[in-house]
Amino acid sequence: MQSIHSKAALLALGCSVSLLVQAGPLDQAQQTLQQSHREGAQVQRNIDQLDRQTRENYEEYSAILRQADLVEAYNRQLSRMIDDQSRELVDIEEQLVSLAETEQATLPLLVRMQAMLEQFVAADLPFLLEERQQRTERLARLMDRADVSLAEKYRQILEAYQIEAEYGRTLEAWTGSLSQNGSEREVTFLRLGRVGLYYQTLNGEESGRWSKAEDGWEVMDASHNWSIRKAISVARQQSVPELLELPLELTGGSL
Repeated sequence: MQSIHSKAALLALGCSVSLLVQAGPLDQAQQTLQQSHREGAQVQRNIDQLDRQTRENYEEYSAILRQADLVEAYNRQLSRMIDDQSRELVDIEEQLVSLAETEQATLPLLVRMQAMLEQFVAADLPFLLEERQQRTERLARLMDRADVSLAEKYRQILEAYQIEAEYGRTLEAWTGSLSQNGSEREVTFLRLGRVGLYYQTLNGEESGRWSKAEDGWEVMDASHNWSIRKAISVARQQSVPELLELPLELTGGSL
């Protein structure tokens, strides 16, 4: 009986040892499998990170390519603009040269025009003499000013010529002072274009005209008083225009 128990004990001990021996390789295999799973997960994470980095790098590369295309297009447009501006600069330089040449030719012409106008006023009938002389003197000073453009000088010269031209087409009457024989008196002046300059005393009893031949005033016959008075009325728009008979000075005589 005791022998049977001993055998049973030995058999149980052998089974336990066998189980322990078998448990060691299984645990090791399981640990190895778990380690492999962990390493595989890490590899997959690395792959995912590399994939994201690759996509980001590709997107950045694509953006750089688009930016490069835009920069290249801008540079092409800028190059065309620079070429066009270069052509404009050449054209402007040519215009400046032409303008300088024009100014060199035009300014002396304007100076001569001013001198001719001054001589004309001095030789013309002596009406509004102070105003006209001041205009020509102002133009003479204008020609010497460097701060006034050539165009402005031309404009003012042309305006002065237009004013003088207008005098030849108008009938005008005004009251002023007449210096004659060392005395002055108030009279009414009458200008008939540029062909005749007359005066009449305020009481209408004396009339006269400017004589180019005598370079002075001469008294007219009293028979012309009514014609002068009528012409003054027409010039002042106090009566309707009508045919007037006024004495005119001609070369070698008068009419």
